[in-house]
Amino acid sequence: MATTLRPLDPKLAALAKSECNEEPAQRAEIVATIQTWITKSPHLKAPTDEQLILAFLRRCRFSQEETKRRFDNYYSLKNVFPEVLGSRQVDDALLTQLQRGIHVIPTRPVSAEGPRVIISQFRNIDPKKSNPREAFKLVFIMLELLALECDNASISGLVWVVDCRDVTMEQMMQYDPFLLKKSFALVEQCMPLRFAEIHLINIRKEGLAIFSFVTKFLPSKLPFKFMVHKKSEDLYQHLPRDAMTIEYGGTNGYQAESVDYWRQKLLEKKEYLAKDAQYGTNEKLRVGLASAWANGELDGMSGSFRKLELD
Repeated sequence: MATTLRPLDPKLAALAKSECNEEPAQRAEIVATIQTWITKSPHLKAPTDEQLILAFLRRCRFSQEETKRRFDNYYSLKNVFPEVLGSRQVDDALLTQLQRGIHVIPTRPVSAEGPRVIISQFRNIDPKKSNPREAFKLVFIMLELLALECDNASISGLVWVVDCRDVTMEQMMQYDPFLLKKSFALVEQCMPLRFAEIHLINIRKEGLAIFSFVTKFLPSKLPFKFMVHKKSEDLYQHLPRDAMTIEYGGTNGYQAESVDYWRQKLLEKKEYLAKDAQYGTNEKLRVGLASAWANGELDGMSGSFRKLELD
């Protein structure tokens, strides 16, 4: 069977087998089965890109039913979350968001078989100029491109480092609760990548209140490690220095290099992202149960308020 799926480095292939139940001899056939399901689902208009489908399969440990559910969720959510998942035009507004450096994805994985890292610096938000939905739109575009192009991300997952230094309440109040609920639903129930760890760094006692309100909207049992550190140096008890950019005492390039890399990547994928507007679901054509989002399940998402312990 002809396939364009990328071959894997032996160490990464071994990890894909142990972590994702991926069998190299079977993966092309299983991807083709999902492609057929997409084309035969009357309510679903979605791409059939092999690598994107493979990322969904890895996220679901190669369970075909779970993959179909997550894939359907992803494209169903576009209907009710267009402010983040819709209108993916690579224009001046999007590139300006990138340039602000609110979200930075260093150009290399942590190691040959390690995860990809995202660094968020919310102090770079200008409440008078920055729309949080635009920042979320950008980061979820970048994550989809990682799913398409980075096997480390789809196999080993993502590590999110949130730098809390100099963040103000005015900046964080830009992120309304419903935006946070939707975004968590997107990460947990739809996205073809998984977060392995989330680290908050440079957080002080007085700053803890600013971030505590975010935890209201997360479930009591999180599917990833969630750690809080007083200073960035504490992070290296959990991650190698190769993970972080030079600005944080790491070796993974300068942030300006990352911004330039992603600017070129967005321009390179401009046509791919423009086509995204045609994708989604038509619930009138769905056979069987309505989607979770059409049933209003997103409105009922709730979490528990938890105290965060500092290292």
